Amino acid sequence: IFRATPQWFLKIDHQDLRKKMGGAIQNNIHFTPEWGKNRIGSMVESRPDWCLSRQRYWGVPIPIVSCKSCKKVFAKESKTAIVQQFQENGADVWFEKEAIDFLDGKRPNCCRTPDIQKETDIIDVWFDSGVSHQAVLKKTKTLSYPADLYLEGSDQHRGWFQSALTTGIALDGHPPFKGVLTHGFVVDGEGKKMSKSAGNVVAPQDVMKEFGADILRLWVSSCDYQYDVRLSKEILKQLAETYRKIRNTFRYLLGNLYDFDSAENGLPFDELSRLDQWAVQEVDHLANLAKQSYEEFRFHEIYRDIYDFCVVEMSSYYFDALKDTLYTAGKDSPPRRSAQTALFHILSQLAKMLAPVLPFTMDEVWATYPIEKGSPSVHANYWDVPEHTVKAPFWNDWNEIRRIRDAVMPALERKRAAGMIGSSLDAKIYLKVSADFPPELSRILCENWNELRRVFIVSQVESFDGTRPGSEEIGLIFREVQVRLTVAVEKADGAKCERCWNYSTQVGEFQDHPAICERCVAAIGTL
Repeated sequence: IFRATPQWFLKIDHQDLRKKMGGAIQNNIHFTPEWGKNRIGSMVESRPDWCLSRQRYWGVPIPIVSCKSCKKVFAKESKTAIVQQFQENGADVWFEKEAIDFLDGKRPNCCRTPDIQKETDIIDVWFDSGVSHQAVLKKTKTLSYPADLYLEGSDQHRGWFQSALTTGIALDGHPPFKGVLTHGFVVDGEGKKMSKSAGNVVAPQDVMKEFGADILRLWVSSCDYQYDVRLSKEILKQLAETYRKIRNTFRYLLGNLYDFDSAENGLPFDELSRLDQWAVQEVDHLANLAKQSYEEFRFHEIYRDIYDFCVVEMSSYYFDALKDTLYTAGKDSPPRRSAQTALFHILSQLAKMLAPVLPFTMDEVWATYPIEKGSPSVHANYWDVPEHTVKAPFWNDWNEIRRIRDAVMPALERKRAAGMIGSSLDAKIYLKVSADFPPELSRILCENWNELRRVFIVSQVESFDGTRPGSEEIGLIFREVQVRLTVAVEKADGAKCERCWNYSTQVGEFQDHPAICERCVAAIGTL
């Protein structure tokens, strides 16, 4: 049933309001995601007016006094009294007093039979929320106007975002926000809308009881919120495994910094080994990516980048290569202190980087190892994102060394599968540096030759002419060029050191320590 009733409207074209809104949408507001600009823009273009009145018994009344007989509206005459009464007694005063009370008790002579009445309609609830910037932002000293960000679901382009934009520009001539972020909705694991009747609702309280708040936050950070996101117990179990891997990264860092004080034992960047310099640069590079992603609200990219860093760059590569140095080098030796300096820097950056996502876990890390002494919490510190070390010249060199390592590892695995070696430390690797190599690749290998043993986690690395038995060619992409690398894997020379498990031809040569190698003899201070 439709009926025609008098309504209160805001004309969108009045005083070029639509034009001003369109200009602000295109030039003054940052939309995340970008398609929000076109969506709200098209809605504003096609909207002729805004019906402000609703025929309801509940809600905020439209504070207008008029004459029922002649239809005259006493807006200016009643404004001061209405505002004063609302400020002193609240909106309910509208229902408690007579209409004439809002005209200072003076009956107007608008017509022969004036019949003063109060408006019975309420105001559109979108107007209520739309002017919250006036009631909240302008009235609260700790907040700023315009707001940095309005955040809501994607359905609010026709709702709160638009009503706030309309009222902001109408009242102040500019948008009430600098940015708008819209997100999808949470659905179940099969992509269906959650509802109590369907029994597929996953309550945050239940998730936190079973998995903890940090797992829930990690799940939120992993989602691309531009679209509807799925949530189920199975998905949370997968996130719990991701969390475990990230937590294990911190366990490794903390476990190897137990005797390290950055002020006393830390080394300058230029005195670190090249492998450790690479690791410092790698986490600094990650920090710069994360900073940019945080600023642009791309939380799922932060999740992905940090997870890959912890699992791939650190656990599968750097941490593995460090074990020999950390566990067998002398306590205060430059190699060990170099590694610990790098680990401390990684710990500091990762803890602050992940603090917004895993606040409880990062506070636990901080309590275990106060990175900045005297500070009670990671959340009480600034996150300074370094930039200088990312530009170190041989950072790219070590990314190439890692690719060489990844290409060589399958040859080691084949020898292990054939039973020729057990641990990779049982092996000696031969590499052929050919004259037809790209000059840059030859330079990288030659300059970092002494580090290759540690990178490959083998006892020895030597060059050869490519003619040893069992040698094989391995394909390698070096800076978009296909290169053939000749490799041979053989049993390491010498005997196995009982302390570090590396093979050396000098094991047995030291009278006081016949079962260990020359490096271990030096480490225990008897050489």
